[in-house]
Amino acid sequence: MRGDGAAETEPAWTAGAVARHLGVAPSTLRTWSRRYGLDPTRHDSGRHRRYQACDIARLDAMRQLVAQGVAPAAGARWVHTRPLAE
Repeated sequence: MRGDGAAETEPAWTAGAVARHLGVAPSTLRTWSRRYGLDPTRHDSGRHRRYQACDIARLDAMRQLVAQGVAPAAGARWVHTRPLAE
């Protein structure tokens, strides 16, 4: 997250909206979060996941890797080594 407050003003996506955008089930996002640490950078009150553009970019990279046959654990390691998009 950036220190200039931009992340707080950036539109945040719900898990359902991100899942539809990526073409995966919402449960897949929860699984990737729980198993591989692909959490959103923001949670609203009530622990609601809110995804920013940088989160969606990481999840899209993960989705593409898995679709190409990369094991999810290996895909997550690769995604975690890449810098977050600003």
